[in-house]
Amino acid sequence: MTVLDVGAGAGKFCLAAALAVPHSEFVGVELRPHLVEVANALARDLGVRNVRFLGGNALDLDWSRFDAFYLYNPFAEQLFDDSFVLDHTIELDPVKFIEYVSGVRRELARARVGTRLVTFHGFGAPPPPGYEHPAEHLAEHLLSGDRLELWIKTRALETGVAPTAAP
Repeated sequence: MTVLDVGAGAGKFCLAAALAVPHSEFVGVELRPHLVEVANALARDLGVRNVRFLGGNALDLDWSRFDAFYLYNPFAEQLFDDSFVLDHTIELDPVKFIEYVSGVRRELARARVGTRLVTFHGFGAPPPPGYEHPAEHLAEHLLSGDRLELWIKTRALETGVAPTAAP
């Protein structure tokens, strides 16, 4: 499995996951070059070989090569004030927030059936169309409130966007 962490920051998710699941590949993408440097240095220091970190906009990547996605409020700094700010290198820009969220939803719509999505879904937006919670976790989800959630794409959408083929 190949997992993309959108807004990876200093890489804590990718590093922990790569150590826990050594037969999977983890790619973290982050807008801040200094955090990408920190994440890559940590991966080298820990000897983690199944992870890499890239600088740039996640929407510039080819999402079709990933089997799963991890998003933990990656764009909150564009929308909110200091309560979500890691540093002051990302400027408050609600228009950018909408562009990024729309782009992510577009990429998730293109993903193949079976794609997994793990995210902190604390702002109350609906899950992406075509994605559902696994049945065994549905009752737990309905009672849980804000937390990390797993969704699996169960159906292709008729959006005018062709789903990508499996590799």
